Amino acid sequence: MSKRKRSWSYTAGQRPNRVTVFEREPGGILYARCWDPSLAGGRGGTRRISLGHRDQALAKVFALEQASKLERGDSDLAHGRTSLGELFALYRAERSPRKKPHEQAADERRIKLWLQLLGEEKEPLKVTLRDWEDFIDGRRSGAISPMGEWVANAEDRRSVRDRTIEADLKWLNAVFNWAVRWQDGQGRYLLSENPVRGYPIPKEKNPLRPVMTQDRYLALRDVSDQVTMEIMVGGSLEKVRSYLTELLDLANETGRRLSAILGLRYQDLRLERPPTAPYGAISWPADTDKQARAWEAVPISVIARAAIDRILKERPAIGEAPLFPAPADPSKPVDRYLADKWLREAEMLAGLDPQKGSLWHAFRRKAATELKGAPDKDVMALLGWTDYRSLKSAYQHADPETMLLAIETRRELRQARQ
Repeated sequence: MSKRKRSWSYTAGQRPNRVTVFEREPGGILYARCWDPSLAGGRGGTRRISLGHRDQALAKVFALEQASKLERGDSDLAHGRTSLGELFALYRAERSPRKKPHEQAADERRIKLWLQLLGEEKEPLKVTLRDWEDFIDGRRSGAISPMGEWVANAEDRRSVRDRTIEADLKWLNAVFNWAVRWQDGQGRYLLSENPVRGYPIPKEKNPLRPVMTQDRYLALRDVSDQVTMEIMVGGSLEKVRSYLTELLDLANETGRRLSAILGLRYQDLRLERPPTAPYGAISWPADTDKQARAWEAVPISVIARAAIDRILKERPAIGEAPLFPAPADPSKPVDRYLADKWLREAEMLAGLDPQKGSLWHAFRRKAATELKGAPDKDVMALLGWTDYRSLKSAYQHADPETMLLAIETRRELRQARQ
């Protein structure tokens, strides 16, 4: 019978200034505890907090530092103060895992950014308006890098648009809002208030939102079969036609996000042809939807059905197999970076200048704009939107044809007759 592995712990300092860091279960998140005489109405009690990580070496350093501070009567642990480093570690452990992989990667970058700028030991409630505005000015000028480092040489500075600055500021604001609602093991909220609530966040006055045109789509489609990929055949690499043609067709016809299209599986296809979906349908799963919402049996066009039929003929499969398998691992779908590479290659083959500020998302704006005039509910269901305000403000664009139609169908406003 194997012995049960003991949980790890380490204690620093002497009573009553002893600090213990420990794991509740082997390999789990680390915690810290100490005696706090202020608890239980002055009778004292044990205060426990989560460190938000599994690094035992860092936990030992924390225990030694806090034990030393306890002796001086200045311990963050005993007084219930939370540093930015501790707050971000908890956010990384508790909130980030609930996000999608690319959002987790963005969390990691922003944690490094803000710790570099503000420091691990800074108390969140001491983040000032000056800190906030200095960040805005620094990022606009390029003096602050995406990782929060100071760029001393003016020639090396790369300024960013307000939309990039807005995203980083909104993230910090969201972390503080989360901390206001999150309680530690003692029922103590991490923050009593959001220190940056009401601070101004710059808005992009002229956001880059290019729209794909039918002419551009057809030009890409004319050369898409020339874009190749390498797959393993009989132990050696062989060049074959990429999936770009079908991706272009599905992006143009469905208006869905690239991540949703790449994440399609054979089991998501609805090949029957009922009267309400004469060319079949697709059930878009929740696990690839930005809002984690499933969209059942959304009808598709004749062009989208033709693209699916080509896929079924070239690489028939069933069940959870990806519709667009990765060349190196057919059990996984193609990643967006390879799809981006294919699209850039097609742009060069077609002699097209890249659209600044967009690759695949321009197709989504194209679909939303072409569907103007259809009921909002139907457009939202077809393209996968839950908020019509986003559809109207960021995706549907004015175009000459609909503006002319508005002029030609304009009615005269007359005084009402009594």
